[in-house]
Amino acid sequence: MIDIDRFSAILDEQAALLPAEIYRSLNLGIGVVERHKRDRRSTPARPMYVLGEYHVHPVMGRGILLYYGSFCRVYPYMNDEGEARREIDRVLKHELTHHLENQAGSRELEIADAQYLMRWNDQEDQA
Repeated sequence: MIDIDRFSAILDEQAALLPAEIYRSLNLGIGVVERHKRDRRSTPARPMYVLGEYHVHPVMGRGILLYYGSFCRVYPYMNDEGEARREIDRVLKHELTHHLENQAGSRELEIADAQYLMRWNDQEDQA
């Protein structure tokens, strides 16, 4: 896996390519966390790692986190910078969609994510 400094630089580069209006009200910005995070709704036997999260805090505001440690667990052999850039960009845009939907009062992507996790857990039950 690429190192965390290069990961962060790619994230910054990809974020800079998007229109500034997308970031309106994203006052906490976009950050990288070194640790991994397992989705609490996934099972220990078949963990699902959280690659990114959109946070809304009633006092602090809105922000996005990408979990470098989760990327390392999901893509341990991703040394190709082009592949890393595509995955970082995909997760960034996913979290930005949560941000835009939140501002519009929509929960469609949040519901789709929950449905995906239910299917993920159902696959374990069938194994």
